[in-house]
Amino acid sequence: MKVSREWLNEWIPNEVPVGTLAEKITRGGIEVDEIIDYASEVKNLVVGYVKTVSQHPEADRLRICQVDTGDETHQIICGAPNVEAGAYVVVCKVGGRLPGGIKIKRAKLRGEVSEGMICSLEELGIKEDHVPTEYQNGIFIFQEARKPGEDALSALLLDDQVMEFDLTPNRKDALSMAGAAYEARALFGGEVKVPTHEVTEGSETTSLEVRNADVDAVPYYGARVVENVKIAPAPTWMQMRLIKAGIRPINNVVDISNYVLLEFGQPLHMFDRDQIGSDEIVTRYAHDAEKMTTLDGKERTLQSEDIVITNGKEPIALAGVMGGEFSEVTDQTTNVVIESAVFNPVSIRKTSGRLNLRSEASARFEKGVSHEFVVQALDRAALLLEQYAGGTVASSIISDGTLSVEDTEISITEAFINAHLGMTLTTEEIQDTLFKLGLEVEVSDETLLVSIPSRRDDLKIKQDITEEVARIYGYDALPSSMPAASTTSGKLTDEQKKTRIVRHQLESLGLSQTINYALTSRVQAEQFNELEGTVELLMPMSEDHAVLRKSMIPHLIDNVVYNKNRQQKDIQFYEIGRIFKSNGHGALPEEREMLAGILTGEMNRTDWLGTKVPADFFAAKGVVESVLEKLGLTGNVRYERSARFDALHPGRSADVLLNNERIGFIGELHPKFAQQNDLDRTAVFEVDLNRLLSVKQGNIIYDQLSKYPSITRDIALVVDDTMAADTLVRTVEAAAKKYLVDVFVFDVYEGDNMEAGKKSIGLRLTYLNKEDTLTDEEIEKQHTPVLEALESNGAQIR
Repeated sequence: MKVSREWLNEWIPNEVPVGTLAEKITRGGIEVDEIIDYASEVKNLVVGYVKTVSQHPEADRLRICQVDTGDETHQIICGAPNVEAGAYVVVCKVGGRLPGGIKIKRAKLRGEVSEGMICSLEELGIKEDHVPTEYQNGIFIFQEARKPGEDALSALLLDDQVMEFDLTPNRKDALSMAGAAYEARALFGGEVKVPTHEVTEGSETTSLEVRNADVDAVPYYGARVVENVKIAPAPTWMQMRLIKAGIRPINNVVDISNYVLLEFGQPLHMFDRDQIGSDEIVTRYAHDAEKMTTLDGKERTLQSEDIVITNGKEPIALAGVMGGEFSEVTDQTTNVVIESAVFNPVSIRKTSGRLNLRSEASARFEKGVSHEFVVQALDRAALLLEQYAGGTVASSIISDGTLSVEDTEISITEAFINAHLGMTLTTEEIQDTLFKLGLEVEVSDETLLVSIPSRRDDLKIKQDITEEVARIYGYDALPSSMPAASTTSGKLTDEQKKTRIVRHQLESLGLSQTINYALTSRVQAEQFNELEGTVELLMPMSEDHAVLRKSMIPHLIDNVVYNKNRQQKDIQFYEIGRIFKSNGHGALPEEREMLAGILTGEMNRTDWLGTKVPADFFAAKGVVESVLEKLGLTGNVRYERSARFDALHPGRSADVLLNNERIGFIGELHPKFAQQNDLDRTAVFEVDLNRLLSVKQGNIIYDQLSKYPSITRDIALVVDDTMAADTLVRTVEAAAKKYLVDVFVFDVYEGDNMEAGKKSIGLRLTYLNKEDTLTDEEIEKQHTPVLEALESNGAQIR
């Protein structure tokens, strides 16, 4: 909504600078995006009277004009095709300046002196789309006589600043000059002066009748017939106000309907009375597949939710959106029907959206119009047609339906407002603030009964009144205070500290963090997990975002594919986020905080040394173990071979167990799955971060470094190829009762010289007595039970 300062002053006089006005309006809740100052770059612009026009002797397209500028007559060369003697025009004199820094100097054009410039509206800073058709390829000509030499900016109403309101959807009341005036009154005081709209009605009765076939579609429809209008350009002042509001003038009849729309926010429509085709206007919902041709010449196929204005037989307008072609006002129109109505806003919104017909009228109808201005706008338009189109109002208003103009009421108390604002306003201060908004308040004891006019039907509950008091009284006046409740010093929780440790460790290993949507496709939701059920969205935006994820690995794979397609080969990502386990229909899902990662290409590559680490299962396992070590959980975690997921390599994947409870997995992608995603060897991991963070760690107890040497014993074992090395390690740890400090798998061999179905595993055992030097006898006492335990579990000592 563009609000002219000059026009606003006609509604409510205000002398504060426009910058102050805009700032206070913004602080009051309506953001002023821009202030357009038409006079800021203009100098020495006057009204000129063209006395004579003659052909330039050396140029077919140039005219020599003698122009009276008040103090003297100047010769000005003009190339506009519409320049003519007797016209009042806009002249920029020598020494003047136009928007864009254009300076006007005395010049010679093809041998003839030119002292100034006759201007078009575009040259004054008006957008071409807003210039009337008759002036688009030429200069501007005043519709009425002016005084030569007077200030042209004032004559054009361009000695003005225009504020562009960026309105929120709930502030439909400010989509008019009336709304802007009431807002200015609330912020600066004064009284709103509503333009004259009383009209003298004709004594004759009209044959036109109005009927609403569906009250839900059209609660109220009113019309007036104005006869003997003369189609002509609207007066200059009206054209310029429309131009400043961003509307291109057409003719006096159409311009009056747009002008009244901007005044009251009530859209009107003008029909050619003689082209309607009957003596009745019937409003109804359209029939399915019904067709009509709109003003833009396009045939529209209608639906049953569209509202149409008909002549009793066929549509003559698409209600609230666009008029029909055969009933539009043309240069031959003499009798006009003015429509002012209330339409179902939901229907208007759906129709304009489906047909992509957005207009000033539909923008207001779809938000709901103010009932108190429906009849006023109708009368105002009839009055202006009398004054500026020479028309005669034929009869009284023809209408059908009920127009509710009674105020609604909201009961509120001083205590309620102060409790929500944290202020100590008195009843008088609250009453005065609401009065500035044009709201009547009746006080009874501690209760305030606020009357809400229909122009502010966005105010529905007590909280709305509280908000109005706050913004008009001033958000800056709201007191600031510290919370009264006792507080503790801010610090990170144990979980937050550990999460930061995890992030720091992963990033120090070269992994980059990713953040993905929690929504995924139904196919990806079933990958890399065994959770039953899926949480589905009722109205998903797309199939790719239809359900909540149950694993973070599919999104990480997508991230790697995206980067690999952009020539990134060595990629290491991690993500900390949530997955969702369904608890059945109607129940909230269980949310689990997870840690996931993906590795592909090469890691820790150093070209100068020629070293690198492949992103395989062991690299992923090393990343997980480094995180566990940082959290102090290495001794609580073990790994078991796994083949639970088809998308993972069956021989290169393992479950992660914390205190014998499975909390995640590590593995390489199955070669076929990797090939389907155009990936090379790729490893992934996913663990339950909540479980890792939930393990409470006690105080760390440090041992003094032993001054006695340790002793190692290597054991080579032949076992079945199905036996896991971890089983042997746990057997050793259980059998060694004393001095054993480490068991390390240093070799695994399968191949030549090894029996089929067997493999060789080498274990290195480290013994240490922290209080004395170990002897061979002491070692043998501990080592012999270990060998016996291994043999009893099927291992053969080599």
